Amino acid sequence: MMNVSKCSKCSKVPDDILMLTCSHDLCLLCAAKSFSMQQPKRSKKFFVCDICSSNTELDANSVYELEKLHLTTALQDRSNRKPGQQSKSNLSIDKQVKPRSQTRQDNKENAKEKSIKYTNQTMEARVSIHQSQRKMSKQQSENSFIQHPRGFCADHPEEEVSYYCFDCNSKCICPECIIHGIHKNHEVKTIKKSYPIARKLLEDQLELNNQCILQVENQRQDLEKKQIQQQAIQDHLKLQIAQEFQILHQLLNNKQSELLEKVDNLPTIMEQQEGYINRLNEVEIKVQNFNEKINDMIDSKDECGLLNYYGSIYGQTTPQLPPLPNIKEVQLSNQIFSQINDVKKLLGGMDIDCNQ
Repeated sequence: MMNVSKCSKCSKVPDDILMLTCSHDLCLLCAAKSFSMQQPKRSKKFFVCDICSSNTELDANSVYELEKLHLTTALQDRSNRKPGQQSKSNLSIDKQVKPRSQTRQDNKENAKEKSIKYTNQTMEARVSIHQSQRKMSKQQSENSFIQHPRGFCADHPEEEVSYYCFDCNSKCICPECIIHGIHKNHEVKTIKKSYPIARKLLEDQLELNNQCILQVENQRQDLEKKQIQQQAIQDHLKLQIAQEFQILHQLLNNKQSELLEKVDNLPTIMEQQEGYINRLNEVEIKVQNFNEKINDMIDSKDECGLLNYYGSIYGQTTPQLPPLPNIKEVQLSNQIFSQINDVKKLLGGMDIDCNQ
């Protein structure tokens, strides 16, 4: 069995001990008395050892525990001196001093409220605050340590835990587990020595986690910026494509109007045939008039007049039919459709690569 820490001043074995940097352990009662006597002259952050006069920096929780214990002891002493007011003083102690478990609960609730506030800050500010808090807490824990109730061993319920095994990394163990249990010949350290090691490992892991969170945040912000840029590029491409095709549609409409106007202005087959028909009608009218004159002379039975008329038209020929016009309908169609095919080839040759 291992020796249990005793108070360097009263030599008692207390439940809670204040461990100083000078290796002198004091029970909380002795520490509270000495601490109360030092306050008018010194800062609350430091505790002066009554044995070697060394300074130990205390954290806020240690200061609170010592002041609370001193106040409780003082009120109890006062009530013992006045028996008639004992019940009244006890009530005032209960009102002024909270139970230790309630203090821990209050500390936990305060920590939760602080963590909720920190989440509303930026990621860099949160990491900076966590780092400063860990640094301050680490410095305070190295200078002072109040031992809290540690509980009893799971394998040996009658023994209080006082060691930690770094080979198994299980829960805290008792001396029996080291001497006769499965942790024999393992890397085992006392809880006081194991605490800063495990705390440092957890702080390192917390640092790695915070760095991972920062990397995730930075990558997320970069991706969001790229998404915004990509969306802007896509919107610009859509607008440019719409504008270009609007111009292309206008050019196609202009070309269509131009070709239709050409077709309307060029002589058509119908127009050429109509002119030829008009000339045929003129020839027919002349021939009919000629025939009517001949029939009239024959029907008159005027011998002298018939001879005279015959003499006047002697040598005249029947009106000839006009020649057919040279209609180049094939060449005209080829000219029009040649331009249309050029437009089709231009559109068919468009190869748009979105990756360029």
